[in-house]
Amino acid sequence: MKIGIVGAGAMGQLFGGRLQMAGNEVRLIDAAPATIETLNAEGITITAAGVPRHTPVTAGTAADFNEALELIIVFTKSFHTEAAVASIKHLIGDATFGLTLQNGLGNADTLAGTFGPERTLVGITDFPADLERPGHISTGAGGKVRVGTFTGQQEPFLQSLVDTLNEAGLTATLEDEIQTHIWEKLAFNAALNTLSAVTGQTVGQIAASAAALDIVSRVVDETILVAESQDVHVSRERIQAALDGAYVNARDHKTSMLQDREAKRRTEADYIGGAIVRLGEEAGHPAPVLSALTLLASETIR
Repeated sequence: MKIGIVGAGAMGQLFGGRLQMAGNEVRLIDAAPATIETLNAEGITITAAGVPRHTPVTAGTAADFNEALELIIVFTKSFHTEAAVASIKHLIGDATFGLTLQNGLGNADTLAGTFGPERTLVGITDFPADLERPGHISTGAGGKVRVGTFTGQQEPFLQSLVDTLNEAGLTATLEDEIQTHIWEKLAFNAALNTLSAVTGQTVGQIAASAAALDIVSRVVDETILVAESQDVHVSRERIQAALDGAYVNARDHKTSMLQDREAKRRTEADYIGGAIVRLGEEAGHPAPVLSALTLLASETIR
């Protein structure tokens, strides 16, 4: 399959590298000249369970490519999605599908405006990916990908996508109720990402604090109420199981939002917590705890 990966960060390099290793023709599309140069010169090395695997890759800006692709996966930060999708319009043919595996809400709507709703796919992934340096990714076991359609209608291409991801070791399943899984991950991220960004705590430090765990629980409860107002039915038990798993298996992990704060970069708080808060206000379900965390996490540290 001819695949474009938009956003060559940790997740983009993990997926791009594995898909290339599985025999697909992958194009890594990014805006950072240094990253592009390194990937073209050195390729990608993915280390899993202590075992490194290497593959050469082709990287460039969107303007460096001109052939229509079969699949384009977007991994940029949410606030870059609109510009990123606009930059790759010339790579979208009549049969090109777009897939967002990004965090937060709103990305799928942006893709649907360009690819068309019927060729827009949505999903989530919990694969860990740590960028040691450009071209060098470490990952752990147990990750998975869940995908579905933007319209909720069945799409034959989805099975080809799932097969392609599985052949690349990116354990994938086709989900009819994909919005449920998206909102369950949203609740997880809204709780851990925003709290860690505000407090500077790792996942393990949050787990060790009764006060922090109480805030996590309040954020999850607020998110569930907002999800229900959008006719999305989520499982409190599955969300808690994901949190408990993170407390055990990712104790030393700094969330991506905390890493952005420490690097004085813009965070995605407005697209995660902020999106929930706005929908809640519209539906008459305010989320005061998450609102406060989001405001603080949105501030850029100077």
